[in-house]
Amino acid sequence: MDFSRYSGIPVQIAVDLVNTLDPVAGTDALATPADVGDFANRYASVWPHPDWEVTEADLHEVRALRSRLRRVFEADDIGVAAQELNTVLADSSATPRVSLHHDVPHLHFESMQATPVRWLGATAAMGLSTLLCDDGMQRFGTCDSNTCADVFIDTSRNKSRRRCSDTCATRENVAAYRKRQSDDS
Repeated sequence: MDFSRYSGIPVQIAVDLVNTLDPVAGTDALATPADVGDFANRYASVWPHPDWEVTEADLHEVRALRSRLRRVFEADDIGVAAQELNTVLADSSATPRVSLHHDVPHLHFESMQATPVRWLGATAAMGLSTLLCDDGMQRFGTCDSNTCADVFIDTSRNKSRRRCSDTCATRENVAAYRKRQSDDS
């Protein structure tokens, strides 16, 4: 089976969903049901029903999903990550089906229960599951910056990325440089 279609956008959806909560600053980009709808609509090209009405219950379920996906990134062991992903896949009723949109047959893993939470859960968990099976835990990361806790997927060749973005890397490098300069004074 070829799950390669799950290595791009679905993985990015998972990363973006987890990063809607900034635990360092205590800010949550998913404060209302409308925020969840806006988040889902950012992926309209792969989101099959962009006009769904998101409820307060959906908001709470998406936040719970986000927490579970964060646990995958923070797992110290591949078994823990796999167990969490299997639970998300089961809870979202991820069912394989052949899709023909864009005139190219390919597999989708979607819930037959068409809700935003089920779709997000199935899509994000399938993307992360594919990555976990193909590359193991070494591609999953949480930013090593003191001022950030965003998650990321390490796409470097040598699997050595420690920060979520160039911004965090630069901020940490500048802080380290300034500390060395003040220590030398």
